[in-house]
Amino acid sequence: MSSFLQIQANRRNSQNSTGPRTPEGKAASRFNALQSGIDAKALVIPGEAAEDLEALAANYRLLFEPASPLEIFLVDQLVYADWQLRRLHKIEANLRAQAAHSPHDALDLALNRIARLERRIDATERSYFRALKQLERFQTPAKPSVPAPGPQPLVPAPASGPHPPAPAADHRPPAAAPAPELASFPTSPPPASPPAEIPPRQTIMS
Repeated sequence: MSSFLQIQANRRNSQNSTGPRTPEGKAASRFNALQSGIDAKALVIPGEAAEDLEALAANYRLLFEPASPLEIFLVDQLVYADWQLRRLHKIEANLRAQAAHSPHDALDLALNRIARLERRIDATERSYFRALKQLERFQTPAKPSVPAPGPQPLVPAPASGPHPPAPAADHRPPAAAPAPELASFPTSPPPASPPAEIPPRQTIMS
C-alpha cells in the first residue's frame, strides 16, 4: 500500500507530465496509436495535406454545383468517399510491399490486414456510387410523361372464299353522237296533216 508521502509525490509528478499543451502538440499526439490508418476516422492523417482535401472538395463542388442542402450533403459524401479511397489504396500498396518481405510467422497477420483493407475499399466504393446515383437522380430534370396511345380500331379482314368473276369487257364501238343542228339553218317543222273531209249533208224528203 502506498504511503502518504508516495501519494503526495505522485500528485506532484503528475502536474509536470500532463501531455502536450500546444495545439500542434495535441494534433500530433492524436495519432500516437495510429498504425496502418485503415480504421482512421480523421479526415487528415500524417502523410496527407489538408490543402489537397480542400482542392478535391472544390473540384467536386465545381463539377456538380450543388444548390439544395440535400445536394450539398451528397457532394460531401462523394468527397469523403473519394478521399478515403485514395488513402486506402496507398495503405494497400504499403501493406503488400511489407507482406512481400515479411517473415513466415508474420505473413498471416499481413494477409489478414490486406483482407480487412479490401473489405473497407469495397464498402467505400459502394458508398461512393450510391451517393453518385442519388445525386444524378436529383439533378436530372424530369422528362415529360407521354400519354400512351389509345386502342386502334380493328379493321375487319376480308372474307375468305372464291372471288366473283369480273364482268366481261364490252368491245362494241360506242354509239355515234347525234350531229348538232346548224344555228343558221334551223330545221323546218314537219308538214301539217290535211284536214279531214266533211261528208255532204243529206236532204230528207217528206
